[in-house]
Amino acid sequence: VKNAGPTVTANVSGVTVNADNAGNNYAVTYAANNTSNITKADLAVTGVTATSRVYDSTTIAGLGGAATVTGLVGDVVSVLGTGIGAFADRHVATNKPVTVSGFGLTGTDAGNYAIVQPTGLTADITKANLNVTGVTAASRDYNATTVATLGGSATVTGYVGDTVNVTGTGAGTFANKNIGTAKPVTVTGYSLTGAEAGNYTIVQPTGVTADITPASLTVMGLSGVSRVYNATDIAALSGTASLSGVLALDVVTPVNTTSGTFDSKNVGTAKPITTAITLSGTDAGNYVVVQPSGLSADVTKADLAVTGVTANNRTYDSTTVATLGGLATVTGFIGDTVNVSGSGTGAFANPNVGNVKPVTVSGFSLSGADALNYNVLQPTGLNADITPAALTLNAASDSRVYDGTINSSGTVTPSGLYGSDSVTGATQSFASRHVMGANASTLQVNAGYTVNDGNGGNNYTLTTNTAAG
Repeated sequence: VKNAGPTVTANVSGVTVNADNAGNNYAVTYAANNTSNITKADLAVTGVTATSRVYDSTTIAGLGGAATVTGLVGDVVSVLGTGIGAFADRHVATNKPVTVSGFGLTGTDAGNYAIVQPTGLTADITKANLNVTGVTAASRDYNATTVATLGGSATVTGYVGDTVNVTGTGAGTFANKNIGTAKPVTVTGYSLTGAEAGNYTIVQPTGVTADITPASLTVMGLSGVSRVYNATDIAALSGTASLSGVLALDVVTPVNTTSGTFDSKNVGTAKPITTAITLSGTDAGNYVVVQPSGLSADVTKADLAVTGVTANNRTYDSTTVATLGGLATVTGFIGDTVNVSGSGTGAFANPNVGNVKPVTVSGFSLSGADALNYNVLQPTGLNADITPAALTLNAASDSRVYDGTINSSGTVTPSGLYGSDSVTGATQSFASRHVMGANASTLQVNAGYTVNDGNGGNNYTLTTNTAAG
């Protein structure tokens, strides 16, 4: 019997006696032995491997490969069951021995073998990732750095039973300094402490975001420029614009700093000015401009000339009145409603006769929705002639007794005088001292009179009339 077991019967045969006479001198008797033992042969399981894994706080080792056994020739024996691997401890290390159990044998000859579980297996336990959670980042105004301020409470949660905690101070960093919403924040600086800390690789907080909002810049150095009304609300600015609040090394400049907008187009004093200043430069997008406050300037009335008026020539009348003609008109700025109102009055500088005498005009005014934005300019450049008036000195009829002279006591009478003009020293005489008969003598105006018109008599064209006497 080949099988393993106690009290196995062993039979002897085929013995040769080495003696003279070819062994025939002996009679060989075979006696059976029923007290022998056949013990099981060791049969090693091979082909099994151990799989490295990440730390999970257990001693379980994963197995791989294909478990096989190789019995003696002709024996029917194979592996039975599922192997179980186990590390000696749960901690991280390389080439950690793995103990295998769980395999058995099956087959006709399985009872003749003692299974030897796989030996010499090793595997690694690598560190498990341990995420830091509970960390937040605070939104802030732009400050030209990438620093992100962290908040919240950093925590880690290891496997049940493990002692592991967060230590260190976290530092947050934006990818760049520029403004943006929900900007990713990279966190560093945390580490692990505790009895099982060596079994973990710390994973710094992820998914942390925050906003960087624009910083405010104040525009300084500008003032409003007063001007004359021009039917627009455009306001000129003077000065050199500068920005307060630009951070070191940032490149940002103000744009559109030469003009602003009045609250209306109309005339006024200390009229508020609003601006629309923008920013340019490499870092302009990181700032918001605060428009200047308190800017103001005056808008004064524009001069508006009355045109289309003429002055008429006339004859002297001792006044300065000038008669006007034509049609008075004004032309305001496009879109304005403004018209001439009132009656113009013309006046010469003096009442005297003259050619191309300047005429001063007054009396016109303005009306319409936009009239208050203008100063009326009375017509200028007008002139006209004052021609002499006709003045006649009339001799008076007179009768007297012959006395050998041409003297007459009659009074010369002027006709055609204006205002307070007068003629003084006017006398008359007979044309002949001789008796001429009734109404046959001629009385004439003597030379030597004076025309008192303030212009040496040049305001009149003088003629004299005789009389009969």
